[in-house]
Amino acid sequence: MKQPKSSRAVLYKLDNDALRIGLLLAIILIGAYVAFFRLGADGWKDDEPTYRNAGLAYVRDGDFSLNREHPFLAKYILGATQIVFGSSESEVVRLPAATAALSTGLILFAFARRVAGYWTGVMALALWTISPLTLELGRTATLDVFVVFFSSLALYLGWRWAESRNWKFAVLAGVAIGLATASKPLGILFLPAILFVGLLKIGLSRCFVFQSTLIGLAAATVALATYAPLGSEALSAIQYMFEFQGKHNANGHPTDIDGVIYTFPPWWAHLYFQWDVYGTLASTSLGIAVAIAFLRHRPLELYLLAAVLVPFLFLSFYMQFKLAGHFYAYQPPLILLVALAAGALASWQGIKGGILTLMILAPFVYLGVEAVEAPSHIHPNKYAKIADYLEDTQRDRDTILIWGRARILQAELPKAHIIEDPEGAQGEEIDEVIVDKKFSKQHSRPPVEDYIETNRSNLELTYTIGDKKKGDHIQVYSQ
Repeated sequence: MKQPKSSRAVLYKLDNDALRIGLLLAIILIGAYVAFFRLGADGWKDDEPTYRNAGLAYVRDGDFSLNREHPFLAKYILGATQIVFGSSESEVVRLPAATAALSTGLILFAFARRVAGYWTGVMALALWTISPLTLELGRTATLDVFVVFFSSLALYLGWRWAESRNWKFAVLAGVAIGLATASKPLGILFLPAILFVGLLKIGLSRCFVFQSTLIGLAAATVALATYAPLGSEALSAIQYMFEFQGKHNANGHPTDIDGVIYTFPPWWAHLYFQWDVYGTLASTSLGIAVAIAFLRHRPLELYLLAAVLVPFLFLSFYMQFKLAGHFYAYQPPLILLVALAAGALASWQGIKGGILTLMILAPFVYLGVEAVEAPSHIHPNKYAKIADYLEDTQRDRDTILIWGRARILQAELPKAHIIEDPEGAQGEEIDEVIVDKKFSKQHSRPPVEDYIETNRSNLELTYTIGDKKKGDHIQVYSQ
């Protein structure tokens, strides 16, 4: 006996809903695996020890003297995490970053689903969670991942405000912008895009003027509120931050671009950093998505383009120093543009639309496979291996002169006396000298060079780790 058509329709809908939910959960689980699996296996990286120590000092000790050159919110989060879990190990300190990275993907899913449907939302989530971005951004406890999370939330809430004219969404968008700015000043660069889409959707009216003013006030209030724990020192901390960043911009920062050291990198540096992460084919897909957005010139695409271009232009032409992590800030709207472009091409009738969609997405599928494989192949980094070597040879309590990333080595060897200047030995005998060849190319240290030259006959090369051909290796000398 045949089932009634209505019953078959219900069963089809149930099967379709189960498929949709199952696919969504599968992508989230894969994203969680990429973000969290063996989270601390590679050892400390970049500025993680600095932010770890500062956050713990803020939350546990009420000491706000460390790392005032950046806002405080992200470091509060890192400090609170250490208190809650009772540990300052790297896998614990990175938990908020991994959570923020995965949550950013969920925000992109919600955004894309609202404006272009469920499958475009799934595509945006997949493009984010299994891209190199989760590996590069979400598995490191730095400030950039929090800027990315809060700015993505602000962009979503900003769109909700623009399409609804709702005062609640105006306030929430302002709060999210304030939280992004309180993580790193780059967060404020997404406010122009939100005001721009409000102007496009609402028009120049009394409603737009009042609500956009409210967004700005909410952002400023929230950002300033994160300095409240400093009490009377809040104003001086804010002044110091701007003075420090101004000097940093004027003095530049050594940056390695394809083996060439620039103190003031060229304007295209962020394009190079992006290409270095994505590769040629995926970078081409990103460019195609931007071109399609220009051609469609709908408010949604113009909004996302503004969210990409304003930070890019500011970082490329105003900021004199350029660091690799900065370009992460505008990747979420760029990923949304890719998902929207692929969704638009897939809606074309015939084989042409399918082929173009595959051409855009295929490079990301390849990168996704690499990203999913990567956590199971993570090994300790060079500094972690040096720490293991010194511990194995029972020299982890020695006085060590380093021409490299001293904070990372100190985090790996908490019982050692790590110094960056021979005078810091304070009468103690220096037992080891560690030279990070890549770091030494970028940062001149005359006192260390003089010490090595003077004591060359007493120094014996005992350990080397890294790629000598590329000059990216570290040497340990003992005496």
